[in-house]
Amino acid sequence: MCICGSVAILSFHVASGFLFNNKDFNSYLLYWNMDVNMIVAAGDDGAIGRKGDLIWHISSDLRRFKALTMGHPVIMGRKTWESLPKKPLPGRLNIVMTRNAGYVAEGAAVAASPEEALRLACEWVSPSGNPTAPFVMGGAQIYNEFMPLVNRIFLTRVHALCHDADALLPKVWEGDEWEIEDATQPQLTPDGVEYDYVTYRKR
Repeated sequence: MCICGSVAILSFHVASGFLFNNKDFNSYLLYWNMDVNMIVAAGDDGAIGRKGDLIWHISSDLRRFKALTMGHPVIMGRKTWESLPKKPLPGRLNIVMTRNAGYVAEGAAVAASPEEALRLACEWVSPSGNPTAPFVMGGAQIYNEFMPLVNRIFLTRVHALCHDADALLPKVWEGDEWEIEDATQPQLTPDGVEYDYVTYRKR
């Protein structure tokens, strides 16, 4: 049973270079000076999923997701990839993270680690002809792997709870290390659930 919740985009700056031990790769990331974003739906209680599916379905948020990620690489786990009703997501480089060396994702690139996924993202040139910042889009394990590196959160706060959620995301944006960079006025879904968009940046 869900009582109302939130959608977030989290980003960290690849240019810091501290992610990886390989000196050459650090220099490569510094050269691109690229941010990396995450996008996630999370309730006020941090709920993001239930029984392998998303909890929060808001039409305007889905349109926002498309607008934000179009022309960018998107990084996801195998389960998220397999749950997509249509794949690959068009207009974007789809990168699937899995430790299964033999895994094939038709129409997508496959990576075994965050390092490999980010290398693929940095090397990809968008249809506009320029490198673009990638978005990490789940699921929970992938979010947790990237979470310590996040420096920006674009959060769609859906003010709801889901008591039977089985996938939760730590609400890092509530910590003192984060500050609000931008925010919108609250809106209502057709069934009366309140939500808004807030952008947080790491201090």
